[in-house]
Amino acid sequence: MEARLALELKKAGQKNFVIECMDINAPMLERGIVNARRLGVAGHLGFFESDFNSWTPTNHYDVILANQCLHHVLELEHLFASCQQAMIASSRFLTSDMVGRNGHQRWPEALELVRDFWTELPRKYRYNRLLKRYEDNYINHDCSREGFEGIRAQDILPLLNENFSFELFIPFANVVNVFIDRAFGWNFDENAAWDMDFIDRVHAADENAMLNGSIKPTQILAALRKSEFSEAPKLWHQRMTPEFCTRVTT
Repeated sequence: MEARLALELKKAGQKNFVIECMDINAPMLERGIVNARRLGVAGHLGFFESDFNSWTPTNHYDVILANQCLHHVLELEHLFASCQQAMIASSRFLTSDMVGRNGHQRWPEALELVRDFWTELPRKYRYNRLLKRYEDNYINHDCSREGFEGIRAQDILPLLNENFSFELFIPFANVVNVFIDRAFGWNFDENAAWDMDFIDRVHAADENAMLNGSIKPTQILAALRKSEFSEAPKLWHQRMTPEFCTRVTT
């Protein structure tokens, strides 16, 4: 993704930039280096091995980009403090991430909707392609039991609210994710009328429940700044604000 971003920046006429890529996985960094060379952007990408749970920045950045990685972080408070340290007045913190229940589970109010729709599914649609099993009754699987998948997902949005100021906030999807994600999404045919009607109905119910506040979004796209420097207009739905979309956990 970073290499493609560098390529697009070059096409847009940007020349003076470097994207520093941090990962704890050395082989993944090596693959990144190879890919950057293949795309002709190696001069615009730097790579360093580090654990974002303990990272302390040594530079300031115009942009910090967290793409589908915050839900793997155990030490969120430390990471957000480090991001603040690395930001200047004009810096932006951009993120696309999962902010639902830990382990990508559904909260009880969303689980009820999932299981209502689940009863409509013929058995062939109930096959979990990731875990290689049929789920006659939907299993609210906790992904955080293996590795750090969604380990503190439910804390991300409250901590972003606490530590930064949102300028752009796009929340979306809860119940519908169960049916279109990698576990069950491949069971549906985008050219089949029943399949598409079912997904449309799930999506409509999902949207209505999020708008009335009975369930909360599980994904966000957002741009944030350090709170003391945020004076730009707030770009978000008049109802679906960061505060409204934050679930109070007990």
